[in-house]
Amino acid sequence: MRRRRKRDIIIELTSLLDVIMIIIFMVMTENSRLITEKQSALDAVQLENEALSDKLDGLEAELDEALGKLGEGSLEELIDRLAEAESRLESYEYMDDVVFVINVGLENRYNNTVRYLSFGKTDSDQNLYEIRNDDDLGTAINRLKIFITEYISKISDDQSNSTIVYVVFSYDTHNVYQDDYAAIDEALKSAEIRANSGNFRYHCNPL
Repeated sequence: MRRRRKRDIIIELTSLLDVIMIIIFMVMTENSRLITEKQSALDAVQLENEALSDKLDGLEAELDEALGKLGEGSLEELIDRLAEAESRLESYEYMDDVVFVINVGLENRYNNTVRYLSFGKTDSDQNLYEIRNDDDLGTAINRLKIFITEYISKISDDQSNSTIVYVVFSYDTHNVYQDDYAAIDEALKSAEIRANSGNFRYHCNPL
């Protein structure tokens, strides 16, 4: 076997060193990326901790203020205030049981191609009917009459005469059809006559 020349060995070692250097460079690059990611995560945690610390400071300030107010008056005064607040709350709840405000709305949408009749006791409890023709209008008004009749019955059944029903009809005078308005207005006026009681009150609210 011939002995390998020193020149060939040096060339092979040089290639091996190149590979090793490339591997070292790749390892260093990956470590640098990992360090950057960890630092970003640490920065985010620090910002979150600072925000929580600010909130805690705010809560401590509110607690100090509440304790300060508590120290301004006697325990008896605070109990009296709580009792008064509770009494007002009971009054409000009672009023909510005997005073009903029914909102009725008429509007046109989509270039007057579709009309809507809505009615209900609260904004979150609205009955909404789409009107595209006379039949739809008739159906919607009949539903409104049935709804109003239930509240007229509440007035009739209340022996204490404390139940009051307000019906407020809101509409845009420049954006509804006159025939639609007239039909709904007539239905509500008829309901007022049918109730035959000062506790049923109908009011128009042109917008």
